[in-house]
Amino acid sequence: MIDRASAPIQGSTVQSFTLSNGLRIYLREDHRAPLVSVQLCYHVGSSYEPDGHTGLSHALEHLLFEGSSKLTSGQYSAVMTRLGGEPNAFTSTDATVFPLTLPGSRLEIALEAMADVMASATISDTPFARELDVVMAERREQVDNNPFSLALEHHHLLAYGRYGYGTPIIGHKADLEHLTPAAARTWYQSWYHPNNATLAVAGDITLPRLQTLVMRHFASIAANRLPARKTSSAPPLHARRHQTLRLPGLYSGTILSFNLPSQCTARSGEQAYALRLLPDLLANGHSSILQRLLVLDDPVLRGLSSVYEPWQRGDSLLALYAFCSPQVTPEIAAERLMLEIEAFRQSAPSREDLRRAKARLLARQVFEKDDINNQAQAIGKQAACGLDPIALADERQAIEAVTAEQVGQVALEFLTDSRAAITFMHHRESAHA
Repeated sequence: MIDRASAPIQGSTVQSFTLSNGLRIYLREDHRAPLVSVQLCYHVGSSYEPDGHTGLSHALEHLLFEGSSKLTSGQYSAVMTRLGGEPNAFTSTDATVFPLTLPGSRLEIALEAMADVMASATISDTPFARELDVVMAERREQVDNNPFSLALEHHHLLAYGRYGYGTPIIGHKADLEHLTPAAARTWYQSWYHPNNATLAVAGDITLPRLQTLVMRHFASIAANRLPARKTSSAPPLHARRHQTLRLPGLYSGTILSFNLPSQCTARSGEQAYALRLLPDLLANGHSSILQRLLVLDDPVLRGLSSVYEPWQRGDSLLALYAFCSPQVTPEIAAERLMLEIEAFRQSAPSREDLRRAKARLLARQVFEKDDINNQAQAIGKQAACGLDPIALADERQAIEAVTAEQVGQVALEFLTDSRAAITFMHHRESAHA
């Protein structure tokens, strides 16, 4: 049954309701094409995993739809593809997500399959062995044989510490080698329940129709007691942390990050949205401050970009990826970055810099909303870290309202030397050089 305390919310871009078993459903109607994107999002990812068992959530991503009471191994993907769908899956620090975009007329079949897997995934030994081989191959290709990905993994360990958000999503190689079917089944039995999941839907369907379908297939699945959730905390931030990596094939450069609050851990909405503007102010786009100073005017760097993930249960990182020009060492590049960021800390951004940063961020959001898959994914991200997706309707107004003084305050407070972690990346011709 639908929870009476969580009846459908009207008058918002995103509508929602909750089943009595705890499953939360969100819908953003978009009737421009006869398609629906549905994403079943379980609120568990790599940040939940205990020491020695990294990679469990990503392994479940591969295994969950490989057999249930109604589906044999491989059947889910085959059936959904035949129906015109695009089945997929991905794991993040806080969520394991199964997205599917397909014609709206076929949605009920997808929901029936997703509900069946939620209630009765088998996780048998044969698919486990096969999919673990696939995961190990992914690890080799995407991380172990990719110098920059390996550098990122080392940097996250430096910036976050060994646990929580320092855990690689794909898992440590040593942990994957000892992963067992029993451990995967226990992880499934612990976390993959309706009261730990969100169904995010965007596209050509009305709320009453969605309610009917969800009730029909998910309402009978029982809720389950969940393990205690531990929110990852950053290591003690008393001084700058740094490390040097020398890897064959690694481009010379620097990864510089600062431990910042996320959208969840920020003290206020104003602070949260001011933090969101830092990547575009500092490094993304030719008119950003550090691009002008260190790439265009004085080419210390040949490339620079920045990433900040606001949707995390715990604190996040503002990360800058800087690649050196010839004759510039990673150490010199890092010091120039720190000097320019310190100057930025001491004064609020100009009105024009702030205007351009807002325009870039808002333009990306407009383009992303043109895709129903992105719309559903945004809903799932919000829900998985504990934020209310209904608030997505207010994002544009909140970003436009950020002042230069608010950005200056977060820069002064958080872009400090004690919050900085630096990885100096050096190329070497061979591992024995």
